[in-house]
Amino acid sequence: MQFNDLSEQWEIIKDDVMPRWESIMKKSCFINGPDVEIFESNFSDYIGTRYACGTSNGTDAIKLCVEALELRGSVGVFIPANTFIATILGVEMAFGHDNPNIEYHLVDCDRFYQMDLTILERILNECRSRWDHCIILPVHLYGNCVDMVQVMSLSEKHNCYVIEDCSQAHGTTLMNGRRVGSFGHMSAFSLYPGKNLGCAGDGGVITTNDKDFFESLKLLQNWGAKEKYYYDRKGYNNRLDTLQAVIVDEKLKHLDEWNSKRNQVAGWYDQTINSDLYVTPEKSPSCKTHTYHIYNVRTYRRDVVIKSLEGKNLPYGIHYPVPIELTEVYKNQFDLNPKTVGYCGQLLSLPMHPFLSQEEVEMVSEVLNHAL
Repeated sequence: MQFNDLSEQWEIIKDDVMPRWESIMKKSCFINGPDVEIFESNFSDYIGTRYACGTSNGTDAIKLCVEALELRGSVGVFIPANTFIATILGVEMAFGHDNPNIEYHLVDCDRFYQMDLTILERILNECRSRWDHCIILPVHLYGNCVDMVQVMSLSEKHNCYVIEDCSQAHGTTLMNGRRVGSFGHMSAFSLYPGKNLGCAGDGGVITTNDKDFFESLKLLQNWGAKEKYYYDRKGYNNRLDTLQAVIVDEKLKHLDEWNSKRNQVAGWYDQTINSDLYVTPEKSPSCKTHTYHIYNVRTYRRDVVIKSLEGKNLPYGIHYPVPIELTEVYKNQFDLNPKTVGYCGQLLSLPMHPFLSQEEVEMVSEVLNHAL
């Protein structure tokens, strides 16, 4: 059993990928080739935005979004405490590490493991006047979603920019039917191989409805040049590789089907984990379609459960074992967030991908049911 089966995805798409790759090889259009634009167009249509801009990875996508805002002066930045470190590092890469004009706030999570908007609103009400600008960076974690209607209402009230981090929520929809990635001023997606929509290497993509932001993003990810050797601003080598664009473009055709199968797998887990010593994941009230990038359970005896899974040679993961505020590089920079810190020792990620069988799920659930 695999924690995430990527080889099966390749078996499904390879007959469509190989002719496109062969064409790229013959034409030698490896950088910013037509297939990148094809994917960008198809992805923006899928998310429901006017534009999409491919990038080198998800962290660079966040960095480019922040840089495209062109903010000067003091900035307050709100990031969920319960997230992968790339979220805050991407922002820091844009502003420069240890920039005294940037004030970061790690916002604790709610019971759905998403940014707690009650805490966010309280801090904005108390502190917004301290900064010239404000960025809210919600992360749609595990395939669930933050209430983006409320986030956008807060951003309008407090004059904040919103950059969505959708790296774990490709295809997730809110109750109003809109997909994540269609709300923020810009939205960043990682296309890391293990994501619901992933490359065969590194990759990322940004969506936006703002033409000016899109044009800035296109400059920033290509050395700052519209035309080779003619530079309009200082930029980066942050382009999406053409070969990778073909991979994700072909996978995009199957994404809704694969997400539907993930929901089926999650349903099997929900039905077969019958011990009250586990808290199974819940959809947030704003979420219509959960895409279960991660299926995690919460338990006070995670160490015992891990030993039981290892005893049966069954895979598992932990997302995330150390919260940002306790990592070595950020230690003593932030107040501790009680829920995030508490959950980090309790959350356990179970095998999750579209190709798991019901028998495999039952095998994992049986171990959990007897472990404690």
